[in-house]
Amino acid sequence: MSPVLIRCRVLALTTLVGFVSLAGCGDPPPEQTTTASEATKPATTPKTAELGSQMVAAVSASKNSTAISVHFSLDTSPTVATPLPVQIAIVPHQEFESVRARFEVQDGLSMPVGEEFGPASDVDAEKTLSHQLVLLPAREGMFMVTVGVETTSDEGNIVRIFSIPVIVGPTQGAAAPAPAPAEPAKQ
Repeated sequence: MSPVLIRCRVLALTTLVGFVSLAGCGDPPPEQTTTASEATKPATTPKTAELGSQMVAAVSASKNSTAISVHFSLDTSPTVATPLPVQIAIVPHQEFESVRARFEVQDGLSMPVGEEFGPASDVDAEKTLSHQLVLLPAREGMFMVTVGVETTSDEGNIVRIFSIPVIVGPTQGAAAPAPAPAEPAKQ
């Protein structure tokens, strides 16, 4: 067999494997039957009502954030060269011996205040842990603040990763560039 034919077959096989892998994505989970006792149990949802309507959930790197969640609120619209206070709420959904968090920013943002939280010891379930960051955007664009939350419990030390998106606009009050003056008409 020629090397070109072999490469074409490998490419076709790789493409087929990719399509087959993606075919299962988005399918609904199989239906499960519940017994009468399961049907009467109240749903266990995190108690985030006390966080307020301004708080938004950070994006979890894993599909399951039932152990702990991170929420944030931006005090103002993010603009270039304007300090941006960010309120953080870490909500443990189970008891932990300790909780610690580290916040990291991308190039384009700096964090003069709030890089680390904790450790907080003997953390109760559903007791909100508050923290504040101050970000300083250097340019326009979309940036991510990465949060690594380390918990210690009977399961051991576990680090869960969350992302906080920050979309930075132009400096407030910055006017659009003035149009070039029109040349006088020649007579």
